[in-house]
Order: sequence, then C-alpha cells, then structure tokens
Amino acid sequence: LAQPAAKGRGLMLHRLPPVGEEALDADADGGGADALYWRLASDRLEGRIPDAIAEAELLRRYEVPRGVMQRVMLRVLAEGWAERGPTGGWRFLPLIDGPAAHAEAYWARRAIEPAALLAPEFNLPVATASRLRREQEGLLDRRLTPSPRAIFESNSGFHLALVQASGNRFLIDGATRLTRLRRLAGYVVALDMTRLEAQAREHLAILDKVESGDRTRAAELLIRHLEGGRAVRARLLAGAASGLVRLTEAPAPASPRPRPGQAGSDRRR
Repeated sequence: LAQPAAKGRGLMLHRLPPVGEEALDADADGGGADALYWRLASDRLEGRIPDAIAEAELLRRYEVPRGVMQRVMLRVLAEGWAERGPTGGWRFLPLIDGPAAHAEAYWARRAIEPAALLAPEFNLPVATASRLRREQEGLLDRRLTPSPRAIFESNSGFHLALVQASGNRFLIDGATRLTRLRRLAGYVVALDMTRLEAQAREHLAILDKVESGDRTRAAELLIRHLEGGRAVRARLLAGAASGLVRLTEAPAPASPRPRPGQAGSDRRR
C-alpha cells in the first residue's frame, strides 16, 4: 500500500499486500485500473513491452491518469512480475510466456513438489489442510463462478502450501519463484474451465493421501496430476496473450467465496 512521501517525492511504498489481495483492484473510475492491468499483462506476454520502461512511457502508451497507472503497477509489484528500476521507472521480470518455458517449469515443479511431500520434516498443519479442502471443494460448486485470478490463487496456493509444509527453505524458495513466474500464464490457463473439476478432484485425492499419512502415494498422484495438465497448458499458452485480451474486454466477476489467503495466512509464511 502506498502513502504520501516527502514533498516532491510522490508516493512511498508503505507495505506490500498479500499476493491475491483485491484491495488494489478497488477503483473509483469504474474498473479502469482492472482493465489496464489485463491490457498490460497481455502486452507483456506478447512482448510488446520492453524489459525496462520509464513510467512516463507507460503513461503515454496507455493514456491513463498517473494514479491509475500507479495502482496497477503496485499490484504488479506485489505479484512479483515487475520491480522498480535502479534509475526509476520499472523493470519487468522474466515470465513463463510460452510452451518452451512451460516445459521447463513443468520439469522444475516435478522435481520440487514430490520431493517436498517426501521431505523428512514434512508437516501439514490441520488448519491448513482444512483450508485447502474448503477451497478445492468450493471450486466444485457449480453455483459459483470464480474468476481466473481466484482459480489460479486457489490452485497455485494448494501446491505452494504442500511445498511449504516440507520445512525445506530451498524447496520453498524454488516453488515460490515458480509461482510468480507462472502467474500471468496461469490466469490464461484458468480461462479454460474444462479441467477445473478434474484438477480440484485430483487435489482432493492428493490431500486425502497426505492426511492419511501415505505421502509416497500422494507424491505419485501429484506427479500424475502435473503430467495430466501438461499438454492442456502448453496448448493454451500458445494463445496466452489473446486470452488475456478477453479479460480486458470483459473482466470476469470476482468469486463470492473468501479470497485465497483469507482465514489462512499460513499459506505465505
């Protein structure tokens, strides 16, 4: 969140909100910040924005008020796909932005996540397991229409929580970085609802094995789960930017269920 800084210095970042927090989306101009976010994300995936860019250039490019741009960039900063440049402006970080990068990410996740389940210090708190179960069961509720962002946060949060339960700082660091890299492409993948139910049921089956103490079988199910979504994601990522344009034109409504991270801040310790 931002607050006024010293005279002549604009805004000062007071604290970063949790990833997925919707406060940065609140926008008195009727959703302009949210629409700008999806335009920016689409342009970044399509390679239309350079790695480093001055804020003035962003303002010229998108023709929006400075306040709207600052709200969007604070959200991007919180989500981890851009950072402040050394001489001002912004520097966009690498993304998983196509099938080749996705394949690399798949093999990295296949190395990290099953290993986390088998780590000797693995311990998934009961409260965390209950929260993960509620979120996945919520995705199976056909009465609700979760946004791509809500789907990504629930599903990526499930995987990240399992890695965090390993207690291994190196596995946790790797999984956290991969989650940030996957974020924009993950929103596009979440647009395809055809695998939503299967994903949720696979997550619940993995959780069942973890809670029963059969972590070896849980790791096997996890590998099968990662492999099952591999081809689907590769196909969807080929048209990732055009998928985000759809969100620019008609942003999906927010899910009425609690946001990922509510009643469960243990996800990002």
